[in-house]
Amino acid sequence: MFSEMCCSRPFHDPSTVLQQQFNRVGKVEHGSVALPAIMRSGAGGPENFQVGTMPQAQQQITSGQMHRGHMPPLTSAQQALTGTINSSMQAVHAAQATLDDFETLPPLGQDAASKAWRKNKMDESKHEIHSQVDAITAGTASVVNLTAGDPADTDYTAVGCAVTTISSNLTEMSKGVKLLAALMEDEGGNGRQLLQAAKNLASAVSDLLKTAQPASAEPRQNLLQAAGSVGQTSGELLQQIGESDTDPRFQDMLMQLAKAVASAAAALVLKAKNVAQKTEDSALQTQVIAAATQCALSTSQLVACTKVVAPTISSPVCQEQLIEAGKLVAKSAEGCVEASQAATNDDQLLKQVGVAATAVTQALNDLLQHIKQHATGGQPIGRYDQATDTILNVTENIFSSMGDAGEMVRQARILAQATSDLVNAIKADAEGETDLENSRKLLSAAKMLADATAKMVEAAKGAAAHPDSEEQQQRLREAAEGLRIATNAAAQNAIKKKLVHKLEVSSKQAAASATQTIAAAQHAAASNKNPAAQQQLVQSCKVVADQIPMLVQGVRGSQSQPDSPSAQLALIAASQNFLQPGGKMVAAAKATVPTITDQASAMQLSQCAKNLAAALAELRTAAQKAQETCGPLEIDSALSMVQSLERDLQEAKAAARDGKLKPLPGETMEKCAQDLGNSTKAVSSAIAQLLGEVAQGNENYTGIAARDVAQALRSLSQAARGVAANTSDPQVQSAMLECAGDVMDKAGNLIEEARKGVGKPGDPESQQRLAQVAKAVSQALNRCVNCLPGQRDVDAAIRTVSEASKKLLAESLPPSTKSFQEAQSQLNQAAAGLNQSANELVQASRGTPQDLAKSSGKFGQDFNEFLEAGVEMAGQSPNKEDQAQVVSNLKSISMSSSKLLLAAKALSADPTAPNLKNQLAAAARAVTDSINQLITMCTQQAPGQKECDNALRELETVRELLENPTQAVNDMSYFNCLDSVMENSKVLGEAMAGISQHAKNTAHTQEALEEAVQMMKEAVEDLTTTLNEAASAAGVVGGMVDSITQAINQLDEGPMGEPEGTFVDYQTTMVKTAKAIAVTVQEMVTKSTTNPDELGTLANQLTSDYGQLAHQAKPAAITAENDEIGSHIKNRVQELGHGCAALVTKAGALQCSPSDAYTKKELIECARKVSEKVSHVLAALQAGNRGTQACITAASAVSGIIADLDTTIMFATAGTLNRENAETFADHREGILKTAKALVEDTKVLVQNATASQEKLAQAAQSSVATITRLAEVVKLGAASLGSEDPETQVVLINAVKDVAKALGDLISATKAAAGKAGDDPSVYQLKNSAKVMVTNVTSLLKTVKAVEDEATKGTRALEATIEHIRQELAVFCAQVPPAKTSTPEDFIRMTKGITMATAKAVAAGNSCRQEDVIATANLSRRAIADMLRSCKEAAYHPEVNADVRLRALRYGKECANGYLELLEHVLVILQKPSHELKQQLAGYSKRVAGSVTELIQAAEAMKGTEWVDPEDPTVIAENELLGAAAAIEAAAKKLEQLKPRAKPKQADESLNFEEQILEAAKSIAAATSALVKAASAAQRELVAQGKVGAIPANAVDDGQWSQGLISAARMVAAATNNLCEAANAAVQGHASEEKLISSAKQVAASTAQLLVACKVKADQDSEAMKRLQVRVMPAAGNAVKRASDHLVRAAQKAAAFQDQENETVVVKEKMVGGIAQIIAAQEEMLRKERELEEARKKLAMIRQQQYKFLPSELRDEGQN
Repeated sequence: MFSEMCCSRPFHDPSTVLQQQFNRVGKVEHGSVALPAIMRSGAGGPENFQVGTMPQAQQQITSGQMHRGHMPPLTSAQQALTGTINSSMQAVHAAQATLDDFETLPPLGQDAASKAWRKNKMDESKHEIHSQVDAITAGTASVVNLTAGDPADTDYTAVGCAVTTISSNLTEMSKGVKLLAALMEDEGGNGRQLLQAAKNLASAVSDLLKTAQPASAEPRQNLLQAAGSVGQTSGELLQQIGESDTDPRFQDMLMQLAKAVASAAAALVLKAKNVAQKTEDSALQTQVIAAATQCALSTSQLVACTKVVAPTISSPVCQEQLIEAGKLVAKSAEGCVEASQAATNDDQLLKQVGVAATAVTQALNDLLQHIKQHATGGQPIGRYDQATDTILNVTENIFSSMGDAGEMVRQARILAQATSDLVNAIKADAEGETDLENSRKLLSAAKMLADATAKMVEAAKGAAAHPDSEEQQQRLREAAEGLRIATNAAAQNAIKKKLVHKLEVSSKQAAASATQTIAAAQHAAASNKNPAAQQQLVQSCKVVADQIPMLVQGVRGSQSQPDSPSAQLALIAASQNFLQPGGKMVAAAKATVPTITDQASAMQLSQCAKNLAAALAELRTAAQKAQETCGPLEIDSALSMVQSLERDLQEAKAAARDGKLKPLPGETMEKCAQDLGNSTKAVSSAIAQLLGEVAQGNENYTGIAARDVAQALRSLSQAARGVAANTSDPQVQSAMLECAGDVMDKAGNLIEEARKGVGKPGDPESQQRLAQVAKAVSQALNRCVNCLPGQRDVDAAIRTVSEASKKLLAESLPPSTKSFQEAQSQLNQAAAGLNQSANELVQASRGTPQDLAKSSGKFGQDFNEFLEAGVEMAGQSPNKEDQAQVVSNLKSISMSSSKLLLAAKALSADPTAPNLKNQLAAAARAVTDSINQLITMCTQQAPGQKECDNALRELETVRELLENPTQAVNDMSYFNCLDSVMENSKVLGEAMAGISQHAKNTAHTQEALEEAVQMMKEAVEDLTTTLNEAASAAGVVGGMVDSITQAINQLDEGPMGEPEGTFVDYQTTMVKTAKAIAVTVQEMVTKSTTNPDELGTLANQLTSDYGQLAHQAKPAAITAENDEIGSHIKNRVQELGHGCAALVTKAGALQCSPSDAYTKKELIECARKVSEKVSHVLAALQAGNRGTQACITAASAVSGIIADLDTTIMFATAGTLNRENAETFADHREGILKTAKALVEDTKVLVQNATASQEKLAQAAQSSVATITRLAEVVKLGAASLGSEDPETQVVLINAVKDVAKALGDLISATKAAAGKAGDDPSVYQLKNSAKVMVTNVTSLLKTVKAVEDEATKGTRALEATIEHIRQELAVFCAQVPPAKTSTPEDFIRMTKGITMATAKAVAAGNSCRQEDVIATANLSRRAIADMLRSCKEAAYHPEVNADVRLRALRYGKECANGYLELLEHVLVILQKPSHELKQQLAGYSKRVAGSVTELIQAAEAMKGTEWVDPEDPTVIAENELLGAAAAIEAAAKKLEQLKPRAKPKQADESLNFEEQILEAAKSIAAATSALVKAASAAQRELVAQGKVGAIPANAVDDGQWSQGLISAARMVAAATNNLCEAANAAVQGHASEEKLISSAKQVAASTAQLLVACKVKADQDSEAMKRLQVRVMPAAGNAVKRASDHLVRAAQKAAAFQDQENETVVVKEKMVGGIAQIIAAQEEMLRKERELEEARKKLAMIRQQQYKFLPSELRDEGQN
């Protein structure tokens, strides 16, 4: 056996290792040398002494792990584990003891229901036992894995959790085994063998637990053997119940692969042994030996683990454990290599170790691949499976990629290849077929498939040729759908089978996980300190426990009848019904975890809940996909199910006649009556849904509704049979079964009619027939409910009340025969009796039908007595008026009593309806109130008497509600209730104080009150503490995943109210949010490598973004064009949610262990899936409203065109927009005019289709974008043809088309907003306005085109266009919409300068009247005014600007633009009729503009506050820019500090954002230095003027770098900064050294210092510019640069990115192969570097000497510094 070979004596070596040794190399341990002589704890740890057993001999044992004669004391964690193991062993022994006998089966009948119960019970028991065995083997493997390392590093809580899982599952399993054994015996099988197999497993578990004790002295090998025997006995038990689910060949292969890993590891150990023998250093030798031993151990452990989980490898938890064991082997193999590399330089030996380690890795990969294959459903089986698999996945991708034509076409290519493979395979089979009929069938299938493929290829070509056409994409999608159907038919339903198989696997997994969670919840109950949370968990477990059988039956039915559509549909239905209760149980379990005191139990519950959540996510997806494939057959399936239910009821009726109808186990009258009420309601609501869907004419949804009706009827028929079986009255039996049969019959007719009606949705005749049949079903349901015992008795009580009340209708009442006191006392007594009866009735309506029958009879009697006493009391009064009042009160009591009985009857039939509970409570209060009113009237005399009596009666009513705190009594939310309690508590406190003051026995009441107050205070404090604990203990990742899961589940929950927005609103928001998610996901991938600490923040962002997306998805689905699109959007968003949850989980795992490459890989894979799912969501949204989506796309395209035109204007202005060849404008004029007119037509269509269908809107939007693109191109060519010698005219022309493009962009946005709105909506009005602007601008373009070559008018035309443009800009400026971004007052002031220039130009043009001056004015004015209005609004909306200043700035901005418009209009007038008077008026207009510019500048100064400077002042720029540069350097330094060491050699790492930081710093520093040069040049001018520096240096060589004073110093700063940026960027990409970065940073600091010195030396002390430069700019900025550079140096020295001396030893091409070439290369490199260092030192010394020689004398000392 390999493990023995490896572990007993690894090396023939002096330092032989026995098993594991956990002694740290080279560490001195202090402690007593003397061992105690006689007292010792015993090798086996604490022992239990029992009568009849003999204790072990106390002797010293040298066991494998350590010398245990003198064991260290156990840690608290070990003690906790010991406790867990001891209690688990007791539980195992107890379970083992119960396995001697079978479960006693209740008496069962022989009707269909009884037989079905037997079969289902066997299936359920087998499923439960299987899932429990899975958990036991996974727990065993977990114990093996967790106890592998050093005891000091073991996670004892996790071991405890695994032990708890094993024992709790064994306990539960023993119950199931006893029942299954009894059923097997009952059916003639051998139940005894099953009991024996279970006992063997329990015994193996018991042995395992003994060896797992922390104090156990047994060798590790014993634990592994015990674990192996758990695996073996598990396999035997599964064989006994016929549940060996995995193919034996697969298991054999699994064991072989595990042994292959063992062999490879053995080889590695031998190679390591060779290294150890050659190693001189004993410490290194010991390290190699320890590493090799660890490798041998982890391998024997992998083999043991494989043995354990092989029988249950189909369970994901078992696969997980095996993968975990594999990871441990990989880690220990790496440890071996590392230890060997440290111990020797012998390349031959190292190479051998490397090769052996690579073999281990390869063998491990093979093993993991084998497991993965099983997890994903095994290898494709059958000839066609591979191809159908591909077709299934690729068509799925095509559906999801709607909107991305390129991707769709790419997938279509793959699809065509796969289908052609399938066609060839089918043809080959047809040729080899001997049966001609079969051959013909196969050939026709192949032809059908080939035709569908050809169709799809055609559609793909269309989509490729027209990538923007939605219609072509839709065609491709439909062709792919057709191809999928053809494939399914051709490959004998392969796709459908595949999807159903996936659903079967997911369902089994979900049922198993749920079983596990329930077991964990039961086990945790004992240590849960919060009974309320436990109660909630138990409640949710019960609901799920009721659903598990349905799911198991669904799986078994589908597996046993693989071709039965109804079996498949039953499985789909069971899966969908399982999701919601499952989700609620997960939430309840997670909420309970923090309140469980036993850590192991808490961990077990938490893990089970997590596994269940994952299984539910899988189940949801699988059910959805299977539903899409199997949907159309729902109606037929539902009908056949209803007919079979009717047959079963006939059979039950026959059994009842023979007296053989027996209740099924667990059926009581109370439960069945309640189920009957519930299912009646479910049937009614399902029928309503069915009628709605038939009216819509949607076949798919009608089918689903019919299935829901059939399911509800199944529950009804089971309940009706149960009620009949639980009653001994043959009449009741017969009536109940008869009515239930009648319901089935009428429901069958209804489904039949629905099938006919769905084909003709608008047909009034079929609608009428449907309504009649539905009414018949409803009446049959009522008759069925009235057959319930209890219901009849309530009807009798209602009759009693109405009979008795007839007395009150008499003309006059008989006079009383009793005294007033007697009558009053009798009335009080009767009132108390009736009140009591009312409360009993309320309680009984929630109890059994028998209770209700009894209490309603008593209520009738008591009412009679009360009425008698009331009439007697009325007779006391001689006054007719008083009598009438009493009678009126009695009538109201009669009325409220009838209402109470009706409410009790309704609630008894349907106990879960919350509004019925409220109605019942209200009816009971009404009875009490009306009694109180009557008594009050009759006892007006006694003061205070009536108030106390009334209060007591009311308290009596309320007390019953408090005894049932699980029932809702109002519709308030939890927090509203809390507020109400707080408020009323205050009132109660005050009232109690009042009573206590006024009551006679004050002292006593006061004491009691104080005590009650104290108790209340303590209770509230307790509540607060609990809440805080829950908050702190809940895991952050868990919380995020819960939020996502909650958001996913909310999409499935019942209908919400009418959405407020339109689909377009939701679509726009969702597109934005989905894109934000995609960005966050990309960022997560980046941070996973560079900075895993930030993943938490990103995961949080992802969670909140997804929450928003899901929140919007529900109303979007409701407002979508049709149900199908809505459902598609919802499904895609849910799939994205599951992806996000997985990604968040992985992010959490990676944060815990940032260096785990495996987790990192998983995270990146999850991120890829999420990105894919985002594109699916976007595609679904696009399908939802193609038109609005096309508008969104079109608006984006127009923005691109405008940006392109801006660039062209820049070229034109620079005089570089040249004509091509010898073309003239005339060549383009016609094209421009034609395209512009086409655009006008497109615009009209766009406006018309805003309220038309989405398809038309999409076409119009796409068409208008295509036209504007052509127009922009042709105008650009036209402008170029004017020649670069006339740039101003070129700019006029391009501006004209830019105005058109802008107007089109606004029009498209307005169209999107108005889509689908009514004609009187404000957005439609806005649309019309935008259309007008569009027409104006196109007209303006046409005029400009015509005038361009007319020298006499082109200037005038340009000016008109500019005036129109300014008006439009002013309209935007005056709109109340805030700008997209804000800017500083300095920017604003800078822009006002353009206006001053433009005004001067305008006045000049007005005077000269030359067309070229006018054109230049037009272009300049347009730019100046647009810039001023934009910057004015951006500055005014800056957050630091107060409202008054904002209004002032906006007002003057508007005035300035208006003034300028008047000036331009006046110039226009002059151009048309030039005159001297008009020209003289120009000065007045220009003054007005100048005045508003002055006002604007003052407003800007007010924005800036007191600290006002001239933004153009070069020193101000220097100050701002240099401080900005310093901040950028700081940021880069911080970033450097955060860099983590890399596992790989330094390669360029594109995902790093560090380069961006550096580039930012580079930009700011470059800006700073250029500004500094400007500042220096201002100072330089003064220096030159004063003659301190020559304008041109006389002797440049002598004066060296100081000759140009400040400028040269400033340039040095720039050069040094440039070097710094290059060095840092290169360092990031792994091309540069730490030293280069540090020296560059020091150079920046030094050159800044030199600049300061140069300034000081050369400056004139009286100069203003110099003072400002010295006092303000230089010190602040210089210090900032110095500080930032120092920080950068420190960060670089610390930066982990450069710490490569220790950890980056030698990393080879293939991770573990050593090579001698590298050692030689490394030594050569080292020698070369040493030589270079020496040369560099000499060179630096020479440079310094040279510089010092040329230094001016006054600088030499300072220069040194």
